Amino acid sequence: MIPLFTNEQVRAVDSFASEQLNFPSLLLMENAASSLLKIISEKGFLNSVPTTVGILCGKGNNGGDGFALARKIAFAGHKVIVLHLSDANDFSPDTKKNFELLLSSVPLYKNISVKKITKVQDLKILHSCDIIVDALLGSGATGELQGFLKDVIEKVNLFHCKRIAIDVPTGLNADTGSGETIFKSDLTITLGELKRGLFFGDGYAASGVVEKGSIGLGDKFFAGQIAEDFLIERKDVKSFIPLKEKNLHKYTAGKVFLIAGSKEYGGAAVLTSSAAFKSGAGAVILAIPNSLQKILLQKRPEVVNKFYGDRNTEYLSAASYSSLKEKILWANALALGPGIGRHDETMEFVRLLLKKHPDKKINIDADALYALSKKEYKNFQLKNAVLTPHLGEFAVLIDVERGLVEKDLLFYGKEFVKETKSILVLKGPRTIIFTAEGKAVINPTGNEGLAKFGSGDVLTGMIASLLAQIKNVQRAVLSAVYFHGLAADQLKKEKSAYGFTASEVANQISFTLKELNNAL
Repeated sequence: MIPLFTNEQVRAVDSFASEQLNFPSLLLMENAASSLLKIISEKGFLNSVPTTVGILCGKGNNGGDGFALARKIAFAGHKVIVLHLSDANDFSPDTKKNFELLLSSVPLYKNISVKKITKVQDLKILHSCDIIVDALLGSGATGELQGFLKDVIEKVNLFHCKRIAIDVPTGLNADTGSGETIFKSDLTITLGELKRGLFFGDGYAASGVVEKGSIGLGDKFFAGQIAEDFLIERKDVKSFIPLKEKNLHKYTAGKVFLIAGSKEYGGAAVLTSSAAFKSGAGAVILAIPNSLQKILLQKRPEVVNKFYGDRNTEYLSAASYSSLKEKILWANALALGPGIGRHDETMEFVRLLLKKHPDKKINIDADALYALSKKEYKNFQLKNAVLTPHLGEFAVLIDVERGLVEKDLLFYGKEFVKETKSILVLKGPRTIIFTAEGKAVINPTGNEGLAKFGSGDVLTGMIASLLAQIKNVQRAVLSAVYFHGLAADQLKKEKSAYGFTASEVANQISFTLKELNNAL
């Protein structure tokens, strides 16, 4: 997995290099500018000659990187318009030196324009730019943007051009991944090491493609920094999926018991069971009310159905437990929640099951999560549980205002798993898996096409299936989340984000597994 670092860790390495090893910080800035130019060129942003590049520079070292980059872009034959928001006397020492170097180049290179701006109207000079580069704040800033700087970012975000951020888009908290007003970047070149806030929350939406630039220090400089946050790589999960042995028996291929669906939400049962089979489970049994018998036989004839209730009680209750106990004990893994409804009696069933089977591997999802809401989860042993809420469900679960959770996802997620020893899958545009040890693993797959009814049901079926096949719970969960997103990415490439459904994601799973691991 790829390690992700905090601002504090990155600053510690920078300080060590400049203060302990006497690396001139001006040299690090020059190295950064060279790396920035290389990546921008390789990504095709400077294909046309001359390209007009606007660079917004702040007074700190991020601005110094911008001034140095401006000089190098101009030397490469492109037109550069540099706008700075502060007086030169307010610049950091190295930023001021790079500013002066840029000014000294103006008489020789007529393609450089440098100007201080004091009002939003001054930005109109950037309308001619093909690219605008953000070198205003970098990773050190943590507060929300205010005043003139906020106005500048809001205005620049409206321009019809390509946008590039140096290190971190201005307005983004590189630790929490949050921010109200953020520079919207097509490409973010983060310097030194990857900052965690670029990959989730508002950071994911604002950062565009993220590339790692160099300041001239090798990876060994970060060896002493212990990462707690990671990005999944394909090679990590590829080896987790067990190969299908030729003499495999259906009951040794994974026994899954799904408790999903209700009279109102029959589709949840269909999607969850479909995904469980498509993910490789050999035996899938589904607990459903009698009213769903016909639809399940039509849609999923391979699923064995365990019926509960009668015409008068088409929902789960504590009384349902005795009829389902045998299959709960039989299964290698359970899934509980998609579409079961939120009747009080159903919530009683959920709590009863969790009380009686704390050692069972189980994915708790959707409606079942509400049985644990408002900190009710504290009354249960969840060390073998995988909880899969979206942001709103998680906020209700821990009884914290949604807006507060959204501003510091990693903090609240880590606190929850440290307390419960469970695994938390916080679903979103970039799903985050929180391990029982308190680490956060961000999934890089998936896209906006998953923002549809049923996508979560498919993920639940996949998680339950892989829990039944893979002994290590964490590996099973990482694999399921990664493959779920990858299946959606393959469908987006084929059909666009508009054109695929949750059913198609379930059907795509087997092809995704074949591509990654030749599992069929």
